[in-house]
Amino acid sequence: MKRNEIWSAAVIVLILIALFFAPKGCPSNDHAIVVQGDGEVYATPDTVILSLRVEETKPTTKEAQKTVDEKIAQVKDILKAYNIPTSDIKTTNVNTYESFDWRDSGRVSLGYTSSHSLEIKIKNSTSENEGTAWKILSEISEIWGVLVNNVSYDIYDKAEYYSEARKLAMEKAYQKASELAELWGVRLWKPISIQENMSYDYAVWAVAMKNTSFSVMEDAIEEEADLSLGEMKISLDVNVSYKIK
Repeated sequence: MKRNEIWSAAVIVLILIALFFAPKGCPSNDHAIVVQGDGEVYATPDTVILSLRVEETKPTTKEAQKTVDEKIAQVKDILKAYNIPTSDIKTTNVNTYESFDWRDSGRVSLGYTSSHSLEIKIKNSTSENEGTAWKILSEISEIWGVLVNNVSYDIYDKAEYYSEARKLAMEKAYQKASELAELWGVRLWKPISIQENMSYDYAVWAVAMKNTSFSVMEDAIEEEADLSLGEMKISLDVNVSYKIK
């Protein structure tokens, strides 16, 4: 027998073996129903996030950085007094640059500006004890040179809510696929691919307020402290491909 004939016979044998051991009645991957399901869960925020920046301009970089460091230390002392853990205090940016003023005579150096930005999470800020966050903000705002970028609400641990939204999304996807399979007169098999997208919304309050006049800030805090936390929407979408035959 020639070599080519031997190879051909071997290939035929392998094909027959594969067909013999292949799962019976299993649909091919190119026959599928692709559906989308969405799940939405609403929950009351339990965390207030303060985003602030300490900024100072001094004749030298060293002086500017030293002044900022001292004020950051004051901020952290206030947070420590309210038992805010260090793990919930995060530096988001540190920067130093030369500041200039543009005049008719040309560019004039004003010195060096140093800045330090923080993100502070205050947990368990429910409607019952929401005032803690505003007390902290009030005390921090008394430090000259603190810029409050924004105050937002969030949910500290969203895993439980995403799980619930995921379950709802998969139930909707399966319901759609079952209805389509019934309309087409085909049988639905297990999913062959699943993709998901997660999202959530949150409220933001207080943008770019500087304590050049603390009385203005204090009035604003007292006025806004009665705002309702409301509810956050946690969403999850799934795209599911089901085998059919």
